[in-house]
Amino acid sequence: MKFKTEFEAPWAYCDNLLVLETGEWRHRRPIVTLRKCSQCGVCYLFCPTGCVQDMGDHYEANLDFCKGCGICAGLCPTDAIEMVREE
Repeated sequence: MKFKTEFEAPWAYCDNLLVLETGEWRHRRPIVTLRKCSQCGVCYLFCPTGCVQDMGDHYEANLDFCKGCGICAGLCPTDAIEMVREE
């Protein structure tokens, strides 16, 4: 069941959060296994930078802004997100 909300954005939404490309700071990146993603929206709601985007059939972090904190992976109820070492 795809996530739907009456709100326009996650709790971290702020017009100026996605201005500076800070993805180069991270040491780990979230990788989504598409077949496991249930589109529950938990990662979208709790991403502290608000960089998780609805891709239509799954949610995925915009790596230009993702800092690699792993909150999305830790909260994913289907274990669809894995944090891997940044190369």
